[in-house]
Amino acid sequence: MIKVTKIVEIAPYYIICDMNNGVKKRIEILPLIEKQKKFEGIELLKEKEIFESAGIGIMGEIFWKDLIKIKNERWNYDISPEFIFYNGSTISE
Repeated sequence: MIKVTKIVEIAPYYIICDMNNGVKKRIEILPLIEKQKKFEGIELLKEKEIFESAGIGIMGEIFWKDLIKIKNERWNYDISPEFIFYNGSTISE
């Protein structure tokens, strides 16, 4: 099972992370924000402080706590480790 093990760098609209298979990946976040505008709250990722609050979840995903609002409830927004692995740019192996 692929997992993110460490966030190495967070910069405007991208994250570089280490995966548990030894690969380092860079994932661009701005395209995700643009494609998922239907989610109320996703635009908050454009704010530096919120963007930099990214964490790693128990399943190895990158997430932002209580970012998305659905029917007056707050939900985490996450990016699966599989998505990061298959769609991110490889920095090193």
